[in-house]
Amino acid sequence: MTVEGSAARARETSRNLALLNYALLFAAFFFAGVPALVAAVIAYTQRDSAPEPDRSHFTFQIRAFWVAFVLALIAGFAGLAAVIHILVSLYDLASTLGWDGFDGMEVVVGQVAIDATLLALVVSAILLTFLSGLWLIAASILGAIKLASDQGIGKSREP
Repeated sequence: MTVEGSAARARETSRNLALLNYALLFAAFFFAGVPALVAAVIAYTQRDSAPEPDRSHFTFQIRAFWVAFVLALIAGFAGLAAVIHILVSLYDLASTLGWDGFDGMEVVVGQVAIDATLLALVVSAILLTFLSGLWLIAASILGAIKLASDQGIGKSREP
């Protein structure tokens, strides 16, 4: 095999891995983010040895993973804060009505305080989860299109 053939084969392998990573990032929306973790590991291992423009794609995939991860993490914190808010509200209700009112867990939902803080936390959690998934889908589609066009990510075309 010639040097040119070896370089072409390495480029093809790198390109196929980058395309596989975009598919994994896309699938992460439907499988609770686990494929995105696999894609990030592949991207980290291939980024330094990949030829251009594939290197820019691996870097972009790593960035896409971390943006989605941070958005999902903040959404998780907002959801946890909403649960804590509900528990505190139930505690306040129990303190007011007495603990005997909780026999058989017959708490009327209308008695739990649904205030602006709770609504903001729930809406924030839902919105950030949606944005995280939308980011993964949009980034993977954009990256796959650029990869299919043999263009790097973040690089302007030379005239």
